Amino acid sequence: MMIDVSIVIVNYNVKNLADNCISSIYKSNKNNLNLEIFFVDNNSVDGSANFIEKKYPEVKVISLSENLGFSKANNIALKQVSGKYVLILNPDTILEENTFEKLINFCEKNPKTGAISSKLILANGKLDSACKRSFPTPSVAIPRILGLSKIFPKSKLFGKYNLTYLDENKTAKVDAICGAFMFIPKNVLKETGLFDEDYFMYGEDLDLCYRINKKGYEIFYYPEVTTIHLKGESTKKTHLSYVNNFYGAMLIFVKKNFTGVSTLLSYLLRFAIFWRSLLSYFKRIFIFFINPITDALFIFIALIISVKLRFNIFPNKEYLFIISVYVLVWLFLLLIFGAYLKKYKYSILKVINAIIAGFFVNSSITYFFKQYAFSREVILTSTVFSLILLSAWRLIITIKNFVESKNILLNKTNLLVVGKRKLTVDLEDKFTNKYNIIYYNDISDKFNSDALKDVILINQINNVVFTDDSFSNKDILNTMWYLRNQNVDFKILPSGNELILSRLKSKPDEPSLIEIEYNINNKLNIFLKRLFDLVTGLISLITIYPIVFIYSKITGNKLSRHTSKILQIPYVVSGRYSLVGYPIWFNSKEEAYPGKKGLTGLIQLYYYEGMTEQEMINYNIYYAKNQNLTLDLEILLKTIFTFLKK
Repeated sequence: MMIDVSIVIVNYNVKNLADNCISSIYKSNKNNLNLEIFFVDNNSVDGSANFIEKKYPEVKVISLSENLGFSKANNIALKQVSGKYVLILNPDTILEENTFEKLINFCEKNPKTGAISSKLILANGKLDSACKRSFPTPSVAIPRILGLSKIFPKSKLFGKYNLTYLDENKTAKVDAICGAFMFIPKNVLKETGLFDEDYFMYGEDLDLCYRINKKGYEIFYYPEVTTIHLKGESTKKTHLSYVNNFYGAMLIFVKKNFTGVSTLLSYLLRFAIFWRSLLSYFKRIFIFFINPITDALFIFIALIISVKLRFNIFPNKEYLFIISVYVLVWLFLLLIFGAYLKKYKYSILKVINAIIAGFFVNSSITYFFKQYAFSREVILTSTVFSLILLSAWRLIITIKNFVESKNILLNKTNLLVVGKRKLTVDLEDKFTNKYNIIYYNDISDKFNSDALKDVILINQINNVVFTDDSFSNKDILNTMWYLRNQNVDFKILPSGNELILSRLKSKPDEPSLIEIEYNINNKLNIFLKRLFDLVTGLISLITIYPIVFIYSKITGNKLSRHTSKILQIPYVVSGRYSLVGYPIWFNSKEEAYPGKKGLTGLIQLYYYEGMTEQEMINYNIYYAKNQNLTLDLEILLKTIFTFLKK
């Protein structure tokens, strides 16, 4: 059997994306062309190879024992392909219908075609600029390295690198295309050779395109075919390894292919690449050192204020020297105590331990180096100020992150779920904090791209999740492209995941298991929850409660649902109720119902007319299993902000 197209996919730890990619390949093959798929796994740790092998037995899976990089992994499969055409494809792509027919027809009409790229669009609907490029000659690369291509993207002089001045919707002859999607006649590969294995990642596609051009073939950007590219999922660009791989690849390309350029220009280009790489290193190093720099600044401020308060002078040169010594001591101790480890970067406890230890170390300096020493009063004052300042900025960041991650301010965006299958309870719980979930089926019975666009625009949708095949890939792609400037994010759930809405049925078989499974019955949690209720209740009893009580007696007005709860605070202090729990008015038929009744809780927070008893039980079981002070605080704050908004 003659193979029409051989597809090569190199994977690294993106199992679900690869699953969707392969699924889209089969859906794209409407005319039943003979395809063969090679799946090369670069020693992933997420079980990608076994998963694909079991789900798609017809796919030829090649499991590597180490990560060989993009070039070598592709070449292993390319040596085995038998198709007339070869498609080199990233696992984080999704094809539209009839992709192969369009590409083959184009090649047959243009016999000098050496390689083609489709229009690659990102998850936000915008064009992936890497799908059409020029070779990095000095006139192309230097404006790119200096950032002029971003400032003047439509300029033919400065926008050559990604050809940003070209019409995105018109077919164009280009120098190079992206390795995420390269459709190449096999006979061209035989002439030019495979990927250069000097490149680990990045640059190998550019190098291959350069050799294809040298052989007299033409390379095209072909927007009649569109592909989703969820760019960067398997290669994160925040690490220094990205700088090494990307700029190292450019340097290899220049050394290898631009030997004919004048020596001066060649060295200029190499210097520019080196300089851009150096800037990238400094940027990442600065991000790494931002915490120590911030701490040093605040400790300096604390010491200067302390000297001013004690001696009523601004520190002179001698004072600045000893201040620098004290700052370095504290920074060193913050480092030793782990305050700059990633998991403790906002830990106030680490700061307290390090600053107090620094107090004793710096105090000893006043004994041994008297010529550079302050009074111990300055050391003590600066210690107090340092504790306050260093703890304060960490606390602010922690609160900000907490408020954003838990959406305490309830600033939800609209999420449209498109498909006949609904989200599971777990996914709904996950999305509810961030999104107003809207189901497409509830507002429209038309399943075409025009209707989808209208629904998204009319309902001011910010995020779209496709859960099944209600819309074709072509419709999805057209919609994404049409809305590319509307700040709408599109997501496609993995095809292998169960998405049917189901009720939670996680009740323990025996009452004895409750203590093991439910956080709310953990003795430490019980103590902390009671302490939190008691302290917060007493403060409220002294401050808020009298005002509400007197107001209700004087006016005789009926209090709102939320305000009336304040009158129940004495019962919280006595221990009858908790601040957070299931509703006071709710009586469950369940024999073992964990937790106390509360003034607020998940049920009260998300209650709606018609909520079933089973839904309320589900909420309380979820709360009982996951209860801790953080969750209680989150629910309490959301209740307060809900009240304030109303």
